[in-house]
Amino acid sequence: MQDDIWGGQILFVSDDAALRALYVHAIELLGGRCALLPIDFDADDLADRMNIAAIVIQITEWDSIQQNALDQIERFCETSNLPMLIRTDLNLLDTILVAVDYPHVEHLLSDSVAELFVSLEHRTQRPISSLFADRDEIDLADLKKISADVERIARALVKLSGPAQPAGERRRINSPFLETDAQKTLADSPIGFKAGSSADLQGLDSDRGSEHRPAAPVDDISADEVRGLIRARRLRDQYFDAELFADPAWDMLLDLMAAQLEGTKVAVSSLCIAASVPPTTALRWIKTMTDENILQRKADERDGRRIFIELGDEAAAGMVGFLAAIRREGLMLI
Repeated sequence: MQDDIWGGQILFVSDDAALRALYVHAIELLGGRCALLPIDFDADDLADRMNIAAIVIQITEWDSIQQNALDQIERFCETSNLPMLIRTDLNLLDTILVAVDYPHVEHLLSDSVAELFVSLEHRTQRPISSLFADRDEIDLADLKKISADVERIARALVKLSGPAQPAGERRRINSPFLETDAQKTLADSPIGFKAGSSADLQGLDSDRGSEHRPAAPVDDISADEVRGLIRARRLRDQYFDAELFADPAWDMLLDLMAAQLEGTKVAVSSLCIAASVPPTTALRWIKTMTDENILQRKADERDGRRIFIELGDEAAAGMVGFLAAIRREGLMLI
């Protein structure tokens, strides 16, 4: 019998039996092994676990049981140096981001089996790509083979999922399994950034700790004008496939610029919606742009359960400079 493909079992802790069954079946089809714990597990049940490669916790609602499970798993992962994957819904994202400080965590915001596999590939010490390549670097043919295997599993699961659930119930089994090629490209695209000049921040409040940004126009740029650009981009989606022009970084920069001019705050979940791509993809972009200091995370001083995202100083300067230049040239921008 071959070794576990990820170097150990994948431990699932879940409050959603249907989604857990879907993930477990996908892992087993690929040749991996799973271990299961209920969301209300005892501390001893977790402490006794051995040969774990990663822990996936699925949270569909938030109360003391879920919070306790999340706290225990976070401590266990810190002690054992294990990757932690959290599958949740967008409406719970802001709460969970505040609740978890562990650096080796990834948030999954869809039921996509492919997303789960990609996250395990990136996070575990023994990536699945080692099954398809005898050398250190995996080539294009290997990647295509992995992609084909994932698609085969996903299609098999669609057939196994049965009829749609009655209206009003959670429809996890029938949700999309695979990201499109465009979305996969977006998730891994590098981000380039040319710092703007602080002089371009004229009119903006330079005190990053202040509660609100000024609502007055900056260099003849108004929040309404920026919102108009956003509306034009969404109008374009009515006439062309949205994937053709998917650009989450720019959509998020525009949304944050408008919010800054309006003096409003933007939560992580709201920014994911503004990105106009699948939420998990948007979250990866937010993390990358935050790591690059293009964006900044700010805790809500009034509500410790939320984290806000805002433009970094240089990113704000770049947006002001660019938009002002476009306006002066009389150019159309979408």
